[in-house]
Amino acid sequence: MVFHSPIFVHPVTGGGSVAELLETVHGIFGRPSYWLRLSEGGATVLLFDGDVEGQALQVAVAIQDDPEGLIRDLTVLMRPLPVVRRFGEEVMARLGLSEADDVPSPNRSGL
Repeated sequence: MVFHSPIFVHPVTGGGSVAELLETVHGIFGRPSYWLRLSEGGATVLLFDGDVEGQALQVAVAIQDDPEGLIRDLTVLMRPLPVVRRFGEEVMARLGLSEADDVPSPNRSGL
């Protein structure tokens, strides 16, 4: 599994690492409010709203499944930029990372 995050320059890879990262981010913006799902073949796009410290966060997720129907690739897009910045800061803090870290490392963040 590969996760293309708006927080890191390089993708996060491996099902366990991606699952742990997703658990962390869901703890920040709470339960998402989904408002659109588009699917065709093995591709799905989800649009939802979240909340970061009382500010609305809009998120688009592109999901690509493998031939067995398991998620192969996730790409996340977010807006507006000030809320995305705050979200990114909180993700990094919870993972024990700094802005200099390009991607979570199993040795540094527990992912």
